[in-house]
Amino acid sequence: MKFLNRFAGRCAALFLSAVMAASNISYAAEDDERTLPSGVTFGGLTKRMDILMQNSSPYSNEKMPVTAAIVFSGDETVYEKYFGMVNIGVSEAADENTVFEWGSISKTMIWVSVMQLWEQGRLDLDKDIREYLPEDFFSHLRYDDPITMTELMNHQGGWGETTYSIFVKDEKDIGTLEEALRANEPVQSFRPGEVTSYSNWGAALAGYIVERVSGMDYAEYLHKNILDPLGLEHTAVAADHRDNQWVRQQREKLRTYSAGFLMTGYYDSGDRLYYIPLYPSGSVTGTAGDLAKYAQAFVDDSHPLFSNAETQEKLFAGSAFYGESDVPYCSCGFWREDYAVPVYSHDGSTVSGCSNMLFDLKSKTGLVMLTTLTDYNAVWAQLPKYVFGEPSLDSYMTGNEKPVETESYYLPSRSFNSGLLKFVRCLDAAPGKKLGNITDRGDGLCFMNGSAVLLGRSSYSDGKKGFLLGAQEYISEKMYVPQLVLLAGLFISAVFAAFILLAKRKLRKSGKLTVRKSEAVLSAAQAAKVVSVLALIAAVANIISPSGLSGTEGAVIGTVQLICLILCAAAAVVGIIRLIGRKSSGYGRIYSACSAAGNILSAAAVVFFEMYRFWGC
Repeated sequence: MKFLNRFAGRCAALFLSAVMAASNISYAAEDDERTLPSGVTFGGLTKRMDILMQNSSPYSNEKMPVTAAIVFSGDETVYEKYFGMVNIGVSEAADENTVFEWGSISKTMIWVSVMQLWEQGRLDLDKDIREYLPEDFFSHLRYDDPITMTELMNHQGGWGETTYSIFVKDEKDIGTLEEALRANEPVQSFRPGEVTSYSNWGAALAGYIVERVSGMDYAEYLHKNILDPLGLEHTAVAADHRDNQWVRQQREKLRTYSAGFLMTGYYDSGDRLYYIPLYPSGSVTGTAGDLAKYAQAFVDDSHPLFSNAETQEKLFAGSAFYGESDVPYCSCGFWREDYAVPVYSHDGSTVSGCSNMLFDLKSKTGLVMLTTLTDYNAVWAQLPKYVFGEPSLDSYMTGNEKPVETESYYLPSRSFNSGLLKFVRCLDAAPGKKLGNITDRGDGLCFMNGSAVLLGRSSYSDGKKGFLLGAQEYISEKMYVPQLVLLAGLFISAVFAAFILLAKRKLRKSGKLTVRKSEAVLSAAQAAKVVSVLALIAAVANIISPSGLSGTEGAVIGTVQLICLILCAAAAVVGIIRLIGRKSSGYGRIYSACSAAGNILSAAAVVFFEMYRFWGC
């Protein structure tokens, strides 16, 4: 499915490029107008944006999902358009009253809150966050090292993905923020401050610290200190949107859509109204206009979100850097991107749509985009180029770049690093050749040749090497092939086990097989392996669905794997005893050897990939 979406996206991008070339609108003809960082004039932008948006789908506006785009320069709106339908079935057109889920853009409000409290002297960015939390708050830390707020903002607290879904369908399952954090705490996978690994849980933890330090409910704090001062009257923060009834009503009537193969149609996904108990990380919902007002606050010299201009300057001064260079990739939770000008940004994605917010501090230009399309949106990569120009890394080049030798395989840090879904990380491996030809200018700032992509060269305390790419790192793994063989062995063993069980069934029916106690143990292990693999497939199916994997489902899957482990261990012992027994010979020895090997391999896979570990992950 991912391949089809990528293929569809590339085809759509080619189509859009052809449309842009065909439009052939000259920049020079509009030199008398003000220009954006891209060099496009304000007037020219409207023409380009309209052409792009109108040609991003083979369908008319009446049959498109909603996409909204707003471009601003300072406090002036340069472009604002809404395309598509809130509900295609009833032809309800999108407008300024349409609400969207902002997704992970919500996290930026956590970081603004943190900087406000830092400005007031109530929160130290470099102090161990345990001083702001209840005693013994953490249950699954692997390192005694302090964890700072700066590390949380940089997504360097050490956590990867949580095993269980951060979404719930029933409002009754929301609970308090503290309860959600305790219930979903992942195992700390990395030493704090060492590895960048985007973490919804870590960000929500920072939101909880805002609660603890301010003495206010997080949603209440945001309304008083961010939403109300900026006049964001059409935005909700709480998981169930109850802090703004108007937003709640607007969201309930919104439909979301998935793109069909090669953009040949859109599939109605329903309202996809899921709630996020870890709500500081992704629950903010509001209009595109409100998101634009929020983005404008960051380029406003009057710094409306802070008492002092220095605080806003610190927010964007850089807090995490590529290698040992002075080039930041993250600044207090905001990501830095390189177009023709440096841009600060944050995007978001929920099961109900996508969002993006970008702004250039120097020109005070910004862009916000939101959509109810849950799959690839072909215009997403094109709009920022119209505003900020084509990506360029020329200013970072020194001419002394040297090739970097890559390892065979790298595993992503933002994955399921422990627990019963740990095996999924093995499926996400990136071959070194996939990273392409990489050069290093000497300070850990690397270039992926043939693309406008910066990387950071990383070294870790366990001796491994890696590369920072985006909001995660790819860490070298020399033992990846044995791990893959181990995982594949479990699946292959399960397939053979299924055939053997069928053969035994036929033999028993024909009276050619006498069931002994030892054979019963082997049969039980064979059945367990089949069930084990089916349970893993069910786990993957659950985590790619909107509802995700629930705690109950995890407990069932983990129990199945534990039973499989016990039965395979017992069957391995039986196989070894049979193998060394004097009575076994010929086919019997081969069968016993294969049985012992298959069961040892299966048991080892369950243990190594922690498939039984449904708790504390």
